[in-house]
Amino acid sequence: MVASVNDTVPDPSSYEDKVMRASVERALRYMGLKPGMKITEIKIDRVFIGSCTNARLYDLIQAARVIKGKKVKSGVRAMVVPGSQLVKRQAERLGLHRIFIEAGFEWRNSGCSLCIGMNEDRLSPGERCASTSNRNFENRQGPGGRTHLVSPLMAAAAAIEGRFADIREFEILPLEEIVDLDLLEKLGYGWMLR
Repeated sequence: MVASVNDTVPDPSSYEDKVMRASVERALRYMGLKPGMKITEIKIDRVFIGSCTNARLYDLIQAARVIKGKKVKSGVRAMVVPGSQLVKRQAERLGLHRIFIEAGFEWRNSGCSLCIGMNEDRLSPGERCASTSNRNFENRQGPGGRTHLVSPLMAAAAAIEGRFADIREFEILPLEEIVDLDLLEKLGYGWMLR
């Protein structure tokens, strides 16, 4: 089930197809959502900016453009797990780790982590996470965990607000306020400047 941040949670009764209706009913039960709830009123407990698909250097820079100078909402646990050790090293050379840490994020080593609920990185039953992982199914991030797939920008906004928020309402800082543009070019990301 996909919904825009400006939408409401779908009503299963609006589906004519019995299979789709049953699927939406099951998803709402599992996710602890009620039809008609505004997406922006759904509070979150965790934010995961990570995975090999949505924690590239570009993704971390984009999230930092929202995060810099702000704080993670009290009661929200937020973590960044770079997509690879190379990405982690490049991000640290650019100083991105400091932006995330100052905002209240955990800055972690690369790895699967919460993307697949590995090791101690799991959601508790009923815990809700805005996650940049690339797919979702029941119990993916921990038994009874409730995962919402979002972009790195949306995850950053959710961390600040403690709920889903429309990124278009946030100030997105210019690149030059986030990273050294010459170093970004040297790292092979000059295309971001065009």
